[in-house]
Formats: sequence, structure tokens, C-alpha cells
Amino acid sequence: MSKNEIKNILVPLDGSDTSKKGLEKAIYIAKLSGAKITGMHVVVVYPTLASAVTKYRDFLTKKAEKMLETTKEQCEKQKIQFESKIFHGKPASQIAEFAKKGKIDLIVIGSRGISGFKGAILGSVANTVVQKSKISVLVVK
Repeated sequence: MSKNEIKNILVPLDGSDTSKKGLEKAIYIAKLSGAKITGMHVVVVYPTLASAVTKYRDFLTKKAEKMLETTKEQCEKQKIQFESKIFHGKPASQIAEFAKKGKIDLIVIGSRGISGFKGAILGSVANTVVQKSKISVLVVK
């Protein structure tokens, strides 16, 4: 495999419009290169009362599983191999760390995800991934 070959594309997904556009771009690239797509969702839960956090974390994890299952079906219709991953923690750190360990060739990420601060030109997660990653990152608007 040449160093420029794309065999595994990581697509962080949070359900936002830009993450869906990122997936569409990743599917296009995967069709051209024969790459597989790894869809990743990071569940973020801020600590409060332990039992409430556990229930909320479980709720968000189930929601992520459903979203990734729908994404898998979308990729399979396009004859693209798809694998899903769910992590818990800080999205940017989890994405960059998994990309490094997971033998990812390209990260395709939406410019802004779901957050309370919509005024940013480049979302904080996308910006941090671009800064932290040793792997090429395609930011999709």
C-alpha cells in the first residue's frame, strides 16, 4: 500500500447536518478508493448525580447505536464496508486518539456539530481534531 492510499476513513457522527454532509463526502471518497468507513460517535456526559448520569449516558448510547445502525444501512446500500464505534468522553480527544491507534488514513469531519455555540466559523471539535491529528483531516461545510 502506498503512503497516499486511502483504505480506512473515519467519520465522526453526531447527527448534525454537517456530520451528515461529512458522511456523504466520505462515501464518495470510499467509492473512488475502495476504502471502508468507520463511523464514530462520542457520548459526552457531564458529571452530576451518579444515577442520573448513568441513565442519561445509557440513553445517549442507545441513541448513538440507532444513528450508527442507520448509517451502516446507508453505506451498505452504496456497497461500502462500514464499522461503528462508540466512545465516551471528550469528542476531539477521542477522535484524534482513535484515528492514531485505528490505522485511519483520512478523517472526514463536519465543520460544526451539535453545540450551543453556533457562531463559530470552525467548530471547536473540528478545530481541535485538525490541530491534534497526525492524520489528514477533511473538514466539510
